[in-house]
Amino acid sequence: MNRAEEILFKEGLKEENLLKLKKVSKGEVHNHCSTGMRFSAFNKWAGGNAIQAPKRMDGVRELNEYIFNEVNKRIRNEEDIAFLIEETVKEAIEDGIKILETSIDCHELMNFTQHNNFFQIILHIKDKYKEHIDFRPEVGMAITTSREDLDKYLIPCIESGVFMSIDSYGEETTDGYKRLKEYYKYAREKGLKLKVHAGQFMVAENVRTAIELLEVDEIQHGIGAASSDYIMGLIKERKLRLNVCPSSNYILGAVKDIRNHPARRLFDNDITITINSDDLLLFDSGVSQEFLLLYKLGLFDEDELNEIRKNALAL
Repeated sequence: MNRAEEILFKEGLKEENLLKLKKVSKGEVHNHCSTGMRFSAFNKWAGGNAIQAPKRMDGVRELNEYIFNEVNKRIRNEEDIAFLIEETVKEAIEDGIKILETSIDCHELMNFTQHNNFFQIILHIKDKYKEHIDFRPEVGMAITTSREDLDKYLIPCIESGVFMSIDSYGEETTDGYKRLKEYYKYAREKGLKLKVHAGQFMVAENVRTAIELLEVDEIQHGIGAASSDYIMGLIKERKLRLNVCPSSNYILGAVKDIRNHPARRLFDNDITITINSDDLLLFDSGVSQEFLLLYKLGLFDEDELNEIRKNALAL
């Protein structure tokens, strides 16, 4: 790992210098592509009529309401999808992200008359920015997605060869995890890395359910595991990575006091964690800002944050 970058990263934290932090290589491995850009860019695309997300939200329900009312209703054609994906990639480059794993919902296929047009747009953007970033497309879907939609939209994405990982998000339900099991197995057979949202709002046992049913490689959020030594032990035993999003957790109410964020306990229990933005459009905090926030709160020192930074760059 580049020693000069480590020095610059630590200087940036101590000096609270965001520009220095943005010059340092980082990874972003928990990101949603339709909401991965700044509000200013999104609002310009929306004709100046968009409404900013509330400063605090009541969990996934209110998050989904905002996305439906401000984002989804504006997506009308293939060009809109291309814009959202490309803006997410451009924003990541601006923040010094060198590895970007951002989920693109399988339902975006609904906006394309030909599936291949969707896949070609993603590949074109990947190639266009390859000198600046390793863009690793990730296919996503809600945990509650029906079997009919999984067959209609997810399977073609898995079989396209375009996506390098899979993620499911939204309401955490055991029935949802059970329904996804065979699709995750198929994704594994096709060479995709497996991720799942679990333990964001639910108890540690929900993390265990997701791990054992879906046999994932990484957990998105997973902060509920911090309340259980047994579940943390299971995570370590399976060498799973937890991709944490502090501002998202606080704004959505999953964490009541960000100064006591569970990331500290997870780290102290030797669990590999990364720091991510989740939805930049909603939470207005990029990865560099998240690192600086954790440092200013005193949750981690500069050496610990540098170690966490490198976790997201590990291949």
